[in-house]
Amino acid sequence: MKKGLFVAAVIVAIVAGAGFFAWNRLDIIVKVALEYYGPDVMGAAVTVADVEISPHDGRGRLRNLEIGNPPGFTASRSARFADVILEIDPATLRSPVVHVRAIGVDAPTIVYERGDKTTNLEAISRNIEAYSKRTGDSDGTSRVQGTKRRFIIDRLLIRGAKVTMTTPSLKGQGVNFDLPTIELRDIGKGQDGLTASQVAAVVTNAIVAGIAQRVLSNIDLLRKGGIEGAIDALKGLIR
Repeated sequence: MKKGLFVAAVIVAIVAGAGFFAWNRLDIIVKVALEYYGPDVMGAAVTVADVEISPHDGRGRLRNLEIGNPPGFTASRSARFADVILEIDPATLRSPVVHVRAIGVDAPTIVYERGDKTTNLEAISRNIEAYSKRTGDSDGTSRVQGTKRRFIIDRLLIRGAKVTMTTPSLKGQGVNFDLPTIELRDIGKGQDGLTASQVAAVVTNAIVAGIAQRVLSNIDLLRKGGIEGAIDALKGLIR
């Protein structure tokens, strides 16, 4: 009897310790999730050097988040986010719908590369869409109903982005330009939140549209990008 009680006590202690670890080391959980699930969502490698998230005040930071290129593209990566600042309502960290008050991205570098038939960012966008359909995200369901955490984001700000655009007509020489500030508000509001893949799709499409507007409004970029660059930009605006 005593031995049984002792074993039960040890099991409870282990479970409690695991729960405490999971609650207090959200940074490790997020890093593993990004690097493990990210490639399946985007069809490209995802790495992050460092993650810090406090379960007490909800403030966090991601450093050197990199998204690789899908197969068929030559650049080593499609985007690098050196510094991402998060502000999350700590009361919702373990809730089905997580309330993110703000996400700030400073000075990311983005490569907009045209392959034989499409661009790298369009390929990533299609991969995200395919993943959403495959897992039921696109219609608000999932393979295991109710298990997917959803997010409401009050404000997402991307500023100081640097873009390198390259197409076959450029013969490997990239055209560099700055991207205007992108600000998105109330992501997922009125929809009971969005899944992580749906949020990724919203952000990717906003970046593609921002690049398109920048290219079409700049005659020099249109000239350097040629007809393929103009067609890509028009596609980005009508997504």
